[in-house]
Amino acid sequence: MTNRLEQGVAQYQQQRNALLAALQAYRAWLDRNANAEAQQTLRLYDLEESLRQDKLTLAFVAEFSRGKSELINALFFADLKQRLLPSDVGRTTMCPTEIFYDAESAPYLRLLPIESRLRDDSLVTLKRMPIEWSSISLTPDDPAQMAAAFRTLAEVKRVPLAVARALGLHDDSAPTASDKPADGMVEVPAWRYALINFPHPLLKSGLSILDTPGLNALGNEPELTLSAIPSAHAVLFLLATDTGVTRSDLDIWEKNVHRRVHHHIAVLNKIDMLWDDLKSDAETQLALEKQLFQTAQLLKLPRHQVLAISAQKALVAKVRGDAALLQRSNIGALESMLADHIIPSRQRLLHESVSQEVFTMLEASHHGVQSKLAGLYDDMYQLNAFTGKNREIVTKLRDKLVLEKRGYDAAALNFKITRNLVQERGRSLLSALSQDILETMLNKSRAHLDDSWTTASLTRGMHTLFDRINAQFGRVDVVAGDILGLLEAAYLRFQEQHDFPALNPPTLNLNRHRQRLADLARSTEAFCRDPLNLVLEKRFMINKFYQSLVSEARDTFDRARTETDAWLRRTLDPLVARIRDHKNQLELRVENIKKVHGNLDGLQARIAELKQQHDAMQIQQAEINALLQTLNIQNDARPLDPASLSATSAQAVA
Repeated sequence: MTNRLEQGVAQYQQQRNALLAALQAYRAWLDRNANAEAQQTLRLYDLEESLRQDKLTLAFVAEFSRGKSELINALFFADLKQRLLPSDVGRTTMCPTEIFYDAESAPYLRLLPIESRLRDDSLVTLKRMPIEWSSISLTPDDPAQMAAAFRTLAEVKRVPLAVARALGLHDDSAPTASDKPADGMVEVPAWRYALINFPHPLLKSGLSILDTPGLNALGNEPELTLSAIPSAHAVLFLLATDTGVTRSDLDIWEKNVHRRVHHHIAVLNKIDMLWDDLKSDAETQLALEKQLFQTAQLLKLPRHQVLAISAQKALVAKVRGDAALLQRSNIGALESMLADHIIPSRQRLLHESVSQEVFTMLEASHHGVQSKLAGLYDDMYQLNAFTGKNREIVTKLRDKLVLEKRGYDAAALNFKITRNLVQERGRSLLSALSQDILETMLNKSRAHLDDSWTTASLTRGMHTLFDRINAQFGRVDVVAGDILGLLEAAYLRFQEQHDFPALNPPTLNLNRHRQRLADLARSTEAFCRDPLNLVLEKRFMINKFYQSLVSEARDTFDRARTETDAWLRRTLDPLVARIRDHKNQLELRVENIKKVHGNLDGLQARIAELKQQHDAMQIQQAEINALLQTLNIQNDARPLDPASLSATSAQAVA
């Protein structure tokens, strides 16, 4: 039973594969035709690998018992004719769970023990340490084995009260903890996090699912709210029709979802509870529409971003092949929303990120091919005009080209000096974003927390860190502006003296990283304003929140450095490529005229040889044009028309 979601994910995979094929084709083109520098080839390899690893992540967020697991089963795994994730009454998933596909490993379920909360290692770090996880091999063809394995997601354990406090999972002041347990033992989740590697077609196509259970789990893992949920491409926020929007629902929405992600859909689940044989369909629909409108108002969402479904009936309908029940469950509306709006948005972002990286490379290659084609045409035209001429005329042209080449070599030598200066300033630019600089700033921010781990000290420490990082970004902007000015001045000489096309170098823009720091600052203020944190001053949670903030700040700083490094290459490499290509073209033209000068009798043979080179260059141009079309990059420079150029060449050799 193919649905719109399956089609949308398949289209997403097709576009990603098309982009990957275009990058591979361009790299192969460079290897054949351009003698690309090693850094350029390595960058293309990196882009290809990032495309292979790209995931479309959907996060499911809700309080307990809202039907997240059942919705995941209904949306993605109904073709298995069973529940992949356990879905019973009460808490069925006690820990955050990621579901994805990793082709390099056999199917598995990995579980991170709850005791890992005693360590300062982030979840990102722990994911790179398989030895820290309990692992269960999965057998997709064995439903019983799969069901038994996934039941472990709901496991709990009893630990001494002191251990629960140390883990940050018990607060004596909380309303539910007013009475101390008689035996001194309390119940806590057995696992902190779960990873599921499962070979499902949708997951193989690049889909990744994040299931986040309940307000307590979100509050206990700051990394979820600071990183994992904001990194998801879309969040599905589940509510229950029978309860409506509760206080805990609003807490999750306001603290963890509303302003943290670009795309969110509110899903009012369990509409089958409104189905009543004593009411007409119109009456039921009217009541449901009223609840949808009220939900949209409470969550401050446009009405079209609030949908009503029955995940359980949708799963039953898909398993049984019941089209009528499937339509009544309204799961199709959610699938269409994901397929028609969420997935295409991710496709555009993916396309834009790749295009931004390769545009300057392709533009330089495109210009190089155009220049070579024009030069070959000029050479054929001039050599054809030499037919019947004496050696003196050929000598004058040779001397003119040699003189032009000497002038160009002098300009290229001057540019080499500029290039060395740019590279030196580039190293200074990157050193301003080095790990040593970051560690110094982190140490100064932590000094505010060494004596007292309070919300006030956390606020001071994080504001100190964010201010210092922003100031460092400002210094980077100044140096980047100087570099751009140097390059533009150097390139202007080539533009004026050698008819180079206009240059539009990209500017370095770190605003999105500044915005990320601003988001972290707001998260810090919200955490510190929370009455529970303000009154209790819980050292454990403040420490955990601080560690997560530092991890995110470090990631932001690293991303800014990576973007700055890429900007340096995108700015300098096209200039170097254009200057090198023009130099090679001049050398080839001088060599051609020298051969003609030495053997006027072989003029026609030389023209025929140039015609062959011209035809080969047209093939290169057609390949570059095809790549530009595949990547949908609009190039301001108009490519030479192969048909008209071939006709002109035919006239030149006629």
